[in-house]
Amino acid sequence: MRLLACLLGLALLVGAGAARAEADDPASIDKIVKLNKRAVDEYENLNFEEARKILKDALGACAQAGLDTHAVAARSHVHLGVVLFAGFKQKDQALKEFKKALEIQGDIKLDKNLANPEIQAVFDEAVAAQKGAGGGGAVTPATGDAVTHEPVTRAEQGKPIPINVTIDPSVGAKKVVLSFSADGSEDFGEREMKEESPGNWTGEIPASATEGAKLKYYIEMSGAGGDTVASKGSAAEPLVVALQRPGGGAVAPVRRTTTVATPKPDETGPATWYFGLGLGTGFGWTTGTGEINTGDHISPPGFALAKLGQVAPEVGYFVSPQLMLSLEFRYQMVQGATAFFATDNSCGASMVCSPASYAIAGFGRANWLFDFGDLHPFVAGLVGVGTIRHLATFPTEPHCGSNKISTCIDTIAAGPIFVGGSGGILYNLSPVFALMAEMNMVAGFTKFTLNFDFNLGVAVEY
Repeated sequence: MRLLACLLGLALLVGAGAARAEADDPASIDKIVKLNKRAVDEYENLNFEEARKILKDALGACAQAGLDTHAVAARSHVHLGVVLFAGFKQKDQALKEFKKALEIQGDIKLDKNLANPEIQAVFDEAVAAQKGAGGGGAVTPATGDAVTHEPVTRAEQGKPIPINVTIDPSVGAKKVVLSFSADGSEDFGEREMKEESPGNWTGEIPASATEGAKLKYYIEMSGAGGDTVASKGSAAEPLVVALQRPGGGAVAPVRRTTTVATPKPDETGPATWYFGLGLGTGFGWTTGTGEINTGDHISPPGFALAKLGQVAPEVGYFVSPQLMLSLEFRYQMVQGATAFFATDNSCGASMVCSPASYAIAGFGRANWLFDFGDLHPFVAGLVGVGTIRHLATFPTEPHCGSNKISTCIDTIAAGPIFVGGSGGILYNLSPVFALMAEMNMVAGFTKFTLNFDFNLGVAVEY
């Protein structure tokens, strides 16, 4: 009999240990969180029956994994209560689900995006009934002065984030775990916190999880038996940290479709490539002689249009979130110049000199971007080669046009070396698509011009 009792006790200990191992299994928690997300999506699409089925599957998964008293089970009960009341008008059943959630996590709240006055009223009724009954439940996270934690709401990108929590001895915390999830990930990595002094626990979210625009975290405290005795946040309702680039400025959201439990530095970050297309027109200071009318000088020198306009595709690479190096191609369409009718053979056998109809130039750019959320002002330095053309009128030359007596309008070429700068804005309509407006100013040598281009366009970043 004594041997049988020992064997039975050993079996119970092994079973309890297995149950605790399952309860701490991140994969099980992640599965249930995803089931809840699916259920909420179905609910918002008015597929109430499917939402109810998924949530019952989630609660079944909680029971199977030993997570009946975990925060994720509480959130599943809340969601089921919302579906039962809003989708099936079953107030009494909804009240039961809300009460079960409150028994597990006494400070749980309705999801803001699901709450409406009617649902909130039923939930408040459950809260009032729970308080009237004196609370209770397997897990009631400590509140008030028992657990003190100042949530971190802002931090610097690419740097570790220290996390501190003060726990009163009455809570009975023997183990404190910091769980964190990088931007774009649905999984939570874990780090065990250390008790630096009685009641004062410290931990750190690693720099590898702070490369995106934000991160989520929560703190969970376990007692001697391994059960959760208190928490700050949860997998379903984590605390959120907004991440900023060094020196300030928001970070573009990370675009990622696959995730891992512990993020790596190369899995997060802003866009790497940039493809833009601009359309515009310009004007510039012209001097010298025409390309056909080489014997006449512009008098006086002045500003002239770069008709009709230009197409400016650009491809760039982000060396850092602020610095982009790019190549821009400028194809200018020139219209409005008149043909010149010569009185000798200087224009060939036809005695007609046709004006240039286009100009080509290319620029290397170093672009520096500023970050104001979706708005990104930028400045750039430009170095280029090629040709820019303007139009000028030569009153002394009346041998142009179809009637051969019109005043000549000739092209003035500038270049082939250009240096200058640019300024403008990018506005992100989505993480990958943006609108662009810019002004480029370049000086041309050895044939001088000071040219101004104005471009509007679109850009893709990824």
